[in-house]
Amino acid sequence: MKMLSKYKTTTLDALEDCNSRLAKIQAEIQAIINKWKKWDTPTAQLLRYLNTHVNNVEEAATGESTEKGKQTEKKQQIFKVEYIENMEITKSHKIVFHAKLSGKPANEVSTYPGTALDPKVVNTFMQDYTAQLDEHVLSKGTPWDELLKGKKRQSKVGPFEWLWQCTPSDFVYKCTYKEKKYEQRLKLREIEDDLNKAHKSVIAIVNEVDLELLLIDFKPINVSVASDEIIFPDNSFQIGCECTTGCKAGLAREVCCPTLHGVKHMYDDNEIAKDMVNTAIYECNSSCPCLMDCPNRVVQKGTVFALEVFRTTDGRGWGVKTMEDIPKGSFVIEYVGEVITDTQAEARGLEYDGDGLTYLFDMDYFETEYKMALSIDATKFGNISRFVNHSCGPNMMVYNVWVECSDPALQRIAFFACRDISADEELTFDYRMSLSESKTDKDESSKKPATPAARNSIPCLCGAVNCRGVLISN
Repeated sequence: MKMLSKYKTTTLDALEDCNSRLAKIQAEIQAIINKWKKWDTPTAQLLRYLNTHVNNVEEAATGESTEKGKQTEKKQQIFKVEYIENMEITKSHKIVFHAKLSGKPANEVSTYPGTALDPKVVNTFMQDYTAQLDEHVLSKGTPWDELLKGKKRQSKVGPFEWLWQCTPSDFVYKCTYKEKKYEQRLKLREIEDDLNKAHKSVIAIVNEVDLELLLIDFKPINVSVASDEIIFPDNSFQIGCECTTGCKAGLAREVCCPTLHGVKHMYDDNEIAKDMVNTAIYECNSSCPCLMDCPNRVVQKGTVFALEVFRTTDGRGWGVKTMEDIPKGSFVIEYVGEVITDTQAEARGLEYDGDGLTYLFDMDYFETEYKMALSIDATKFGNISRFVNHSCGPNMMVYNVWVECSDPALQRIAFFACRDISADEELTFDYRMSLSESKTDKDESSKKPATPAARNSIPCLCGAVNCRGVLISN
């Protein structure tokens, strides 16, 4: 009897344990169901509808199929949109979005039909909009079921407009992207201020395309610096001119720096390069009696034009544009960085190629006459010239300039306007542009890219009429 009693007790305990576990499972199931009911709101249902009909938001607004219209309707232009600020339903039961196009200022927000916008952008907006709407409804303590009571959906009203009609009047959508954009602009202003501290002209930084920040992972400089393997010569031995009339046109130029170095004068009295040919430029230096207003002192004065670093809309990353007109022959900007040896350049080039981008620029103007070729590396030191993009039909060309140092291997790399450049126009140069016209008889494929680009074939996105299709072809 004792054994039987013990057996019954053990069985009852096991049953109670099973019942307890079953109750827990049922509670968990109910919690999942409640969570599903809470999640599966009309907004969630609408999102599922839009995901299915993401290319037909008009149907979501009106409830009417537009497939027939699509067959006869011409293909509508799809605009590049950075973000959608808000939306509304028109009196004609059409859904329209207030959107900011990529590349346009923040205050230029226009209205577009859903069919004119990228479906992905529309879907991203709808997810944010419905999430905020659900959160607002839940915070009011009134479930969707009660909000929908007594509101009969008309036959011509689509699910989107029906949701619009049922939305509480005190709901205000806040564009999450726009708030992030405001934070980005504040950070860009800080970066802009830092760059302007080390720059001689005005620099603006603008991104009206996405939320990317301009990464300033280099030390801003105005003049190139030497690496630990390079020693700049003492400029006290520099030859100076003997001009007595400020190096202006006339007899005085017979004893000016260009003449002393056996080259012609490239600047006129307005500091404009007269000939758009790739030749050596020797400017006056600290050993000359002339002052800084001398017309043969141009590159050494630095950039005088207001420039803007901007985010491109065609996938080329950052670029540089001018904020004012630049006449043909004007000095625009100097390519500065760390002057390194050819051996250093080869080693760093292999490392940079792994990252898909390099800011190496070869200084090989006199390579055939000088034993050691040098390069400028703008990776750790530089200015905004490192953001200048390539074009097969550029508006700038490269000049080699000597100022305080006449060493053939230590020229300065300067960009001059090869045509008139209008305000708001992007600045470009040809990455395959030779630094020496004397090299044109060499096999092009044997050249090492003397440009801030990777040393392999890269598709060209310049869009020029004469585009070669690739940046560099080795």
